Amino acid sequence: MSDQTTRAIVTGVAWLAAIIVLRFVLNAAFARYERRLAEKDSFEAARWRTTYSILVKVVIAIVVAIGIWNVLSIFPATNNIAKAMLASSAVIALFAGLAFSTPLANLGSGLLVAFSQPLRLGDRVTIADHTGFVESMTLIYTTLVTDDARRVFIPNTQLTTNMIVNRTIKDPRRAITGRFPVSIDTPIPEAREVLLGAIGDLPGTHEEHARVIVGEIGDRTVWLEAAAYGPLDADVVALSSELRERGLVALRERGFLAN
Repeated sequence: MSDQTTRAIVTGVAWLAAIIVLRFVLNAAFARYERRLAEKDSFEAARWRTTYSILVKVVIAIVVAIGIWNVLSIFPATNNIAKAMLASSAVIALFAGLAFSTPLANLGSGLLVAFSQPLRLGDRVTIADHTGFVESMTLIYTTLVTDDARRVFIPNTQLTTNMIVNRTIKDPRRAITGRFPVSIDTPIPEAREVLLGAIGDLPGTHEEHARVIVGEIGDRTVWLEAAAYGPLDADVVALSSELRERGLVALRERGFLAN
């Protein structure tokens, strides 16, 4: 084994160890900082967790690139190629152009999102036609987990070119809703109270946030719209079914349902 090969192996192992140690130290330091911050402001902790998830990947990528560069520079052939590329302004200009027109643009978009914070890890968002929780953000993709447990991988460039609906930042709740037809002759205040009594203690929801409002009014029918609110991880499909069942039973017992 030549001296150059030995140096390359040793250098590569040293850089690999440095990367592992750097990642461990950064994760440990941020975890301690996040715990202290979460005790004061959970929303601020979520914001910094999102920013950190992108920045740490960028730092590691840069360190990896430097390590590979150092290993390649040991061999004269690859070292000369590297110097020639750095010396070529045309190559630098080409690289800058590619950064805005190829997947490298995903890195820039990811950094913009990490600092502007239209979404954060754990937020429930809608991007284009996809709705789910933000599970992770990498240098290239952001992963959403939908209600049916599908994982949707969205290129970061779409985060800066599509409208994002964030359902969490100002109101971290899930809405459970149902519509109920009652007769036009029904005393609406009584019907509303019946519905509120039926859905107010729905398991897994916040009783104090339940509400019933008057919706569409027809010739013989008034539609009451009921809503309860649960945590972000609520099973909306099951809870919505139970809310409608409870509402129908309660209104039918009082004879309020429209024929």
